[in-house]
Amino acid sequence: MRVDSKDDPTIVWFWILLLGHMILWTLLPILTQLNAPLDTIEMLYWGSEWQWGYYKHPPLPAWAAEGSALVFGDPVWPTYLLSQLCIGACFWAAWKMGREFLAPWQALAAVFLLEASVYYTCTTPEFNNNILAKACWALFALFAYWGMSRKHSGYWATSGVCLAAAMLSKYDAILLLMAVLLFSVLNRTARQSWKTPGPYVLTAVSLMLFAPHLWWLVDNDFVTIHYILSRTGDPPVLIDHLKNPLEFIGSQLGALALVLIMATMVLSWRWKIKPAESDASFHRQYLLFVVLGPMSIALLFSLLTGAHVRSMWGSSMFTYIGVLLFTWFETKPAIEANRRLVYACVGISMIFAVGLGIRNQIGSSLRKDPLRIDYPGEQLAQEVEQRWKQYQSSSSVSDANLSPLTHVGGDWWLSGNVHVYSKHRPTMYPDMDASIAPWTDDRQLAETGGMILWKMHEEEAYLAKLKQRFPEAVIQDPISLNWKKDPSREPLQIGIAVIPNRQ
Repeated sequence: MRVDSKDDPTIVWFWILLLGHMILWTLLPILTQLNAPLDTIEMLYWGSEWQWGYYKHPPLPAWAAEGSALVFGDPVWPTYLLSQLCIGACFWAAWKMGREFLAPWQALAAVFLLEASVYYTCTTPEFNNNILAKACWALFALFAYWGMSRKHSGYWATSGVCLAAAMLSKYDAILLLMAVLLFSVLNRTARQSWKTPGPYVLTAVSLMLFAPHLWWLVDNDFVTIHYILSRTGDPPVLIDHLKNPLEFIGSQLGALALVLIMATMVLSWRWKIKPAESDASFHRQYLLFVVLGPMSIALLFSLLTGAHVRSMWGSSMFTYIGVLLFTWFETKPAIEANRRLVYACVGISMIFAVGLGIRNQIGSSLRKDPLRIDYPGEQLAQEVEQRWKQYQSSSSVSDANLSPLTHVGGDWWLSGNVHVYSKHRPTMYPDMDASIAPWTDDRQLAETGGMILWKMHEEEAYLAKLKQRFPEAVIQDPISLNWKKDPSREPLQIGIAVIPNRQ
C-alpha cells in the first residue's frame, strides 16, 4: 500500500517526531555527560589516523567520528549528533518500508515502536560501530527490497553502497547479507532478479568499495578476525552449545520486551496472523527473512560451535520489527489506536531520557568506581599540555620555539582522553603497543618526544618497564585531579613522564 499523498498528515508528524527524537537524544549527553564515553574515545583516536582498518573493527565509524570532529571543530559533541543521524536513518528506512504496504498511521506506529527499545534510545549516545552499522543495515535492507520489487538498477547500486558501508562498519553485516541471499534463492519472485543486472551491480559496487579494507585485512594478518574470535569466549564445553544461544535470544527478548508489550495496543493480546493476500506474500516473506533471518543464523552458529554471541550483535537486527508485526498480524484499523501507540512510545522515549539523565547525574555517587562519562578528561589534557610546555621551558627552549605535544602514550584510556581533549590532538600510542597502533612506535615517540601516562596503583611495575624502553624518560610528580560531580571523592592520581625530544 504505497502512500504518497501530500494531504497525508502522518508525513508531517513523522518529521516532527523524528526531529524531536534527534534533538532530545543529542542534547541529553551534551548536558549530562562531562566526558566522552569509552567507545567514542576509541573511535576518535582511531579515526584521526585514517587507517583502512583497526585491530578491533573496520574503519568507517572511526572515519565518521573524526569527520564530524573536523566539520564542527569539536571532537565530542558532534558524535552525539552523528549517533542520532544514524538512528534517524533507521527510522526513515522503517517508515519508507512501512508505507509500502501499511496504512499511513500504521506505518508511523511501526516506526515509533522503536522508541520502546534501548537499542534506539539509551544505547545511542555512545557512538560506535554498532550505531553506524545499524543505519547501514536498515538502508541496505530497504534498497535491496526496492531493487527486487521495482527492478531498477539505481536501487541495486545504492544497496551495494549500503552493504559495503555496513561491512566497513562491522562484520556482522554478513548475517543480513546471508539472510537476503537466502530469500533471493527461496522466494520465486526474488529469484527472477538473478536474471537481471541488479544483483551483479550490487556485487560489483560493494566489492569495489570493500576491496581496500579487504587488502588491508590480508596485509595485516586478519587481525580483526583474530580479535572477533577472541571475543567468542573460552573453548566451548557441551553445555555452551545450549547455554550461549539461549543467553543470546534471552538478551534480544529483553531488549524488545517493551516493544512487544506496546504493540499489543494495536495487535491486542491474542495475536492473529493476517490472511495473506496474493500480492502480499513477497514483502511479508522478505520482512521475515530480514528481521528474523540474521538472528536465526547467529543462533545456529552459536548452537553448532558453542561460541558466545554477544548481545550487541542484535542491536542492528530489529529496525523493521514494527513493520513485520503489523504486516503479519491483524491490527486495529482505527486511526486513533495507532495514534495512541505513537504517543505512548514517544512518552517511553522521554522516560528513558529522563532516567538516563538522572543516571548520568548521580550514577557515580552510587558506585565505588565513577562512571567514565564523569572522567575529568578535559582537565587531564590541559594539565598534560601544561606539563609539556613547562618541561620545554625548563630545558632552555624559548617561548618562540615551544613545540606542541605531538605524541601521548601509556594507558589507553588516559592517553585517549588527552588525545581527544587536547588542542593539537597528539598522535596516540595506546598501551605502548605498536601492534594495535601501527601508525607509531617507540622510535617515533623517542624522536619527537611526548608524554606517557599510567595509573598510579600500577606505578612500580610500569616504571620498571618504562625505564627499560625509554631510559631517558623524566618522571614527574603525579597529576592530581578532582571529580567535578563528586568533589568529596578522593582525587584521581595519574603517573606522568616526559620523553625528551631527540631532534
